[in-house]
Amino acid sequence: MKTYSIIYALLASVVIGCSNSSDSQLIEEIEEKESFFNADYILLQENNSVLSAQLLKSSETRIDLSPAESTFSNVPFSDVLFLKESIFANYTKLTDCSGQVTIHDFSDDTSNIVAVFDDMVECNLSVTSIIVEGNILYVSYVLEETSKIDTYFVRAMDLSVSEDNIVDIVLDNKPLQMAFTNGRLFVLTIDLEITDEHSLSVIDGANKTVIHEIGLGYDVEQIFADTDQNVIISYQELHTILNSSTIGAQYIGYEDGKEPMFSDSKFNRFDDQGRLFYKRPIEDAVYSKIPAIYDFSNNLAILYFYENFLTTSQLEFEYKIGDTTMVTYDDINNIMLVGYQKLDDDKKGGLLRIQLEPVPELLDNLDLDGVPYQLFYQN
Repeated sequence: MKTYSIIYALLASVVIGCSNSSDSQLIEEIEEKESFFNADYILLQENNSVLSAQLLKSSETRIDLSPAESTFSNVPFSDVLFLKESIFANYTKLTDCSGQVTIHDFSDDTSNIVAVFDDMVECNLSVTSIIVEGNILYVSYVLEETSKIDTYFVRAMDLSVSEDNIVDIVLDNKPLQMAFTNGRLFVLTIDLEITDEHSLSVIDGANKTVIHEIGLGYDVEQIFADTDQNVIISYQELHTILNSSTIGAQYIGYEDGKEPMFSDSKFNRFDDQGRLFYKRPIEDAVYSKIPAIYDFSNNLAILYFYENFLTTSQLEFEYKIGDTTMVTYDDINNIMLVGYQKLDDDKKGGLLRIQLEPVPELLDNLDLDGVPYQLFYQN
């Protein structure tokens, strides 16, 4: 097995006229004309278990709230969410036998609500994960046949047609999570009846059939696709790089005490070098997670401790950083964006922008009325 080293990033701390009535009127007219597409970022933020969209404007020197608005409708926070590129989707349970998926595309600010189980009556089901890939919506679910017997499926729905657009793919074990890459759907499952071991069901995206079953053993934390169309299978003590075409596997082990700990970080963001931006758990600190970057090609983790680029005053009094809730990357401007929860108010948060090149540098901070959850960049 390969091992890797951790690099601790030492960041330098930085400290971040008049108008007449006609000028004010002109400014107001300009603001009225602000549209959704004038925003640089769309921030999903959580407040009181509700997700809402906040548009942001930025420049080289500052980031601020935008007066423009999105058509995105506030949704209750849910564990069954999907985010990729400009797409946000969430599942809402309506009854024991029905539910809907709301898909919002931030590239054109449009929404689509899909009824998922209209063909089923008098059933008891639970959805475990969703994925949107092109025109196909994948929904993994558990159907209770009796009080002691469950059956497992992935439902593929073609959203480009209105009739005969559903295929139910039978699985042997309970589905937990899905990842799509290279024309194939990878489903992480667990055997709850006998072994409690995990496995991977590989489904051909074209004919919607299971083409491989791969045993994974115990304690798989999550799966996700990287920028090279590999599937990363994450454990606490190692990760597996699975070639999505050949199903060949490479195992990367960690030295004790030097684990990158990206195994429980969701909605991961990669840069064009294939580096992963994520929240890393940390011990013996006021906050339980910090920003981090993992370089898969060199097996290196870079940890960004707040104390290395914020003063004590900024950390505890000015910004009041309580915990890291989001880490993402703006590949146009080479900026890492870090969302955090306020130390003294768990319903509010803030957003830090960190310039990565030529040396890491704190650009600015923006206080928010919600807690950052995920960010979409407007190209």
